[in-house]
Amino acid sequence: MDPAVSAPTKLKLYLAHPFDSRKKVREWELKMEAKYAIDLINPFYDGDRTDVDKLDKGLVLNRTDEENVSLVEGDLKQIKKSQGIVAIVDGARSYGTIMEIVYGGILFGKPVFIIVTNGHINNPWLQVHGTKLFASLKEFERALKKGHKLCSTG
Repeated sequence: MDPAVSAPTKLKLYLAHPFDSRKKVREWELKMEAKYAIDLINPFYDGDRTDVDKLDKGLVLNRTDEENVSLVEGDLKQIKKSQGIVAIVDGARSYGTIMEIVYGGILFGKPVFIIVTNGHINNPWLQVHGTKLFASLKEFERALKKGHKLCSTG
C-alpha cells in the first residue's frame, strides 16, 4: 500500500450489554464490524475470559473475590483503551452495563452512546449519562452508515 494512502482508522468502542443478551448482541456486533470501520470490544468474547463458555453450557460458577476483582479490572482496562462506549440497554438486568456507562463517561471522560431498545429512551439517568442515545440498533447503524463521526479516530 502506498504510504501516502493510509487505511481508515477503525473506531474502537467498548460494547457494554447485559449478560443475558450476549448471544444476540454478539451476532449484531460481528455484523457491524464486518460492514463498518468499527471494532467493538465485547467484554464477554474479546478478552481472556474463560468462564463464558462454561456459563453458555449452563454451568454455575462460584468466582472468588480475587477473580471478581480481576474480571472488573480487565473490563476497566478495555474501557480505558477504547475511544468510547456503546451501551445496549434492552431491559435485561445488568449492573455491569450501568457501571460501564458511569465509569466510561464520568470517570474516564469517554463518549457514551446508549442504544435503548426497551422504550425508555427518555429516562433522565440515561439522558444525562449518554453522549447520544439511539432508540434501536438500526438507528445506531444508520448513524454509522451516514459516516457520522461518533468519536475522533485520529
